Amino acid sequence: MPSSESLYFLVGYFYFSGFELICEQLADKKLKILVGMNIERDLSNKIKEYFVIGESESSRLKVKQDYYSSLVEAFNETDFFDSAEKINSFELFLNKLKDGSMEIRKTAEANHAKMYLFEHSKEHSQGGRLPGTMITGSSNLSISGLKTRHEINVILYDKFTAGKEIFDSLWEDAIDIASQENIEEFTEYVVKKTWYKKLYSPYLFYMRVLDEYFSYAQAGTVMLPARITDGKYFNLQYQTDAIKKALKIISEHSGVLISDVVGLGKSIIASAVAYNLRKKVIIIAPPHLNDQWDKEYRVNFDLNAVVFGSGSIHKALEFKETYHPNEEFLIIVDEAHKYRNEFTDDYMLLHRLCQGNKVMLLSATPFNNRPQDVFAMIKLFQIPSKSTIRTVTNLSFHFTSAIREYKDIHNKRRKQQIKEAELNERVKELASQIRLILEPVVIRRSRLDLEKIESYRKDLEKQNIRYVFAEPPTILDYPLGELEGQYLSTLKQISDKDKITDIECLVPEEDACFIGTRYKPVNYIINLDEFLAEVKNEHADVDSIQIAQTNLATLMQKLLVGRFESSLNAFKITLESMIYSMESVREYYHKLKRVPIFKKGALPEVDQLLEDIAEDTLVDIDSYPFDEELKKEYEKGLVFIPVEKLMPSYIKHLDHDIALLRRIHQSWFKDGIKKDPKLETFKTEITRQLKEDPKRKIIVFSEYADTARYIYQSISKDTKLRAIFYSSGESPAIRRVIKTNFDASVPKENQKDDYDIVISTDALSEGVNLNRAGTVFNYDIPYNPTRVIQRVGRINRIGTMLFEKLYIYNYFPTDIGEGHVRIKEISTLKKTMIDLLLGEDTRVLTDNEQLISYFHEQYNEALLAQESESWDAKYINEYNIMISRQRELLKKARAIEHRSKMRRSETKDKSGVLVFGKKGQDFTFRLATSPEESLALTPQEALELFQASKEEKPQEVSAGFDGLYQNAKANLYISQKT
Repeated sequence: MPSSESLYFLVGYFYFSGFELICEQLADKKLKILVGMNIERDLSNKIKEYFVIGESESSRLKVKQDYYSSLVEAFNETDFFDSAEKINSFELFLNKLKDGSMEIRKTAEANHAKMYLFEHSKEHSQGGRLPGTMITGSSNLSISGLKTRHEINVILYDKFTAGKEIFDSLWEDAIDIASQENIEEFTEYVVKKTWYKKLYSPYLFYMRVLDEYFSYAQAGTVMLPARITDGKYFNLQYQTDAIKKALKIISEHSGVLISDVVGLGKSIIASAVAYNLRKKVIIIAPPHLNDQWDKEYRVNFDLNAVVFGSGSIHKALEFKETYHPNEEFLIIVDEAHKYRNEFTDDYMLLHRLCQGNKVMLLSATPFNNRPQDVFAMIKLFQIPSKSTIRTVTNLSFHFTSAIREYKDIHNKRRKQQIKEAELNERVKELASQIRLILEPVVIRRSRLDLEKIESYRKDLEKQNIRYVFAEPPTILDYPLGELEGQYLSTLKQISDKDKITDIECLVPEEDACFIGTRYKPVNYIINLDEFLAEVKNEHADVDSIQIAQTNLATLMQKLLVGRFESSLNAFKITLESMIYSMESVREYYHKLKRVPIFKKGALPEVDQLLEDIAEDTLVDIDSYPFDEELKKEYEKGLVFIPVEKLMPSYIKHLDHDIALLRRIHQSWFKDGIKKDPKLETFKTEITRQLKEDPKRKIIVFSEYADTARYIYQSISKDTKLRAIFYSSGESPAIRRVIKTNFDASVPKENQKDDYDIVISTDALSEGVNLNRAGTVFNYDIPYNPTRVIQRVGRINRIGTMLFEKLYIYNYFPTDIGEGHVRIKEISTLKKTMIDLLLGEDTRVLTDNEQLISYFHEQYNEALLAQESESWDAKYINEYNIMISRQRELLKKARAIEHRSKMRRSETKDKSGVLVFGKKGQDFTFRLATSPEESLALTPQEALELFQASKEEKPQEVSAGFDGLYQNAKANLYISQKT
């Protein structure tokens, strides 16, 4: 090539990679390329010539147009040109066309020949005897043809003239594709249609990203609730958007998590999605919601569905595997947060049921406790090793990292080893990490969104549909009066850290507090290692067994305090139950000469067990079978400790605990339940409220069925207070009575007015409309704020609203009591994580749900009011304005070519190269801060950086751009944590 001045290439396949390989040597050469095929992309995103059979019949103009279109597509839709090095080659390509030193033509007919002619310069032609060289063979003009692939070619020095005659003959009849003569046409139809040297304004970039991100709302036509149900349900814009988005997410990811806040119609959205999918449906729902799904949604939305209770997942699986083993179903799981523990039988069955099917999970609070809870739910429709969620490369690794971080935060908080500011920052960062993963598969709207997103607000106003926000909770205190001394004395006897008795102490001090001996017999074994060997449990860890049984004792202490705070009746029942249990163990000791323990000593952490129990709204905590459940969970059956293997102190300590609880019981309940200041205050309050506003019905929730029944029995004696009681054990008929008396969606002619008050456990806190009530009383506070959110959601429903304000009243444990049950720190941690991950528009615990001093500050100081709109609300408003008022600009934004680039003139709080990528319906954002470093951004973070004004001007990218850009692009679907 160095000895040549002109080159003539006849090629079957022309790859730009081949031109790039030799372009530097072509700078001062004249080049004619005669192409036999049309340029297209192959599967590896390279440019090649490709002959389409029948093309010879195409017009010469169409051949040229197809060539141009193929080159534009290759430029914009492949990664080949997308680097500074490749652009340098393209610029040489373009400049040679402009200066006339290169021409490209397309043969009139298909030609697969490969012939390379090198016309020598005068000084290298050996006096005209060697005018040139011809190479012919199998090599195309490509990097593989010229360099890497094994090709056979022949160099002929005496055939140049003959070859040149053939080339000239073909050239004469060929179609002019690109040359100096048609450079304007080439520029117009190729160069101007690529991203090359295009500078679009930052605002157009911003519009384009918004359009890509929110275009689900502009998706194709789907059947909506009003049409599906013949007008029984409304078409609400926020639900319409959710339906469209859910269909796209399910198509892309096989599942979706619908987590609109309580009362916004998750079931309606799910039913409409199911109708549009037109698949057979299996619905898993809590038993108390079965009728609603089976008799309302299934019928009204014309679903080919079978409804199974949450305790009958095995039946659902049997039904599917027996009758439809190979058919893809849609599995709808209502209250999906109940299936967050992947080690339970129900979860394993549900996981089997969901495999190979489409899945819709419904939960107002999917982030219930820990990152592993979220992971468990996502795994119902995602295989971690083959995840379609492309916000991270390794789903398991990312969640494992989040789980590890959560545990570290949790442990440091408990041990008070972390400062408030650092704690706050780490919790926010953890929430951000999980949100990054969830973003592609979660749909969530809050009431605040319906107010802040203009299109939603106007739609609801137009349809005369109202919603209100609950007022900040009012804390109800009750004076202890003459019982204050007895109250403090009781708490001291139950759990006084200064009066803990040593295990080996034979005689406890007279004022020693509750020891919990019955719940930790392993701690009293003289030689634990020897005993474990005898029962063939050599794999158990001695320390963990001792700690676990101590935890069980602490659990019972906390349960006792919690019941005491709830009501005197609940406290009485628990005391009697514990005394009976201890006396039974004492009988074992004296009569059978042995003491029962669980077969394995490894018991769950106390606080976690309490929280897990509290999650199950179908089980009243006061009747929860602790022993039976623990035995079942840790390999059924009992192991007995012979009394001779126990320290002498064991029976002394057990006798002490029995005597102590008997004294407490005697002091409180010798003559039945004495004056109950909490109950009296409550009765006075609800009597006053009903007198002032008789139409404002009241819902009263208690953690414990014993307490709820106690309240009901007391106030039902007052004929002016028309109350009805409900717990998990009540019949469906009672539930129907409650519906007709408290559900505003019941047709007017079917509504009743026989009751003003419902007193219930949390069995009534899910899936029920109670919006004829305007007040919720939390008689005792639950551990998990999820409960409170669900409770308030019963009266805060979208649609018919009877009251301008909704009220929440909380009975908080007293300062001393809350120190024992740790409600404050548990609720604050979990509620804050819920807020940060999902946004929450309800005020349910007290005035602020920020992580402020988990364990030392007063409850009132720890929580301030926070209503958070979804992060994307403001962007949706901007996008809707663009659609309605800036159509021409939006049209320009939609025309921006892929891989377009520009530099901002406005300074943001982060610097680097920001890249937006899209695969299917998934989006990802990555910011490169150096050629070696880049990090994934959440959509919220990225849109803040993309946001721009119309006035901002674009600039050419800097010299250092390409290094950062290549890093961001290469790692676009890789998490910074992997």
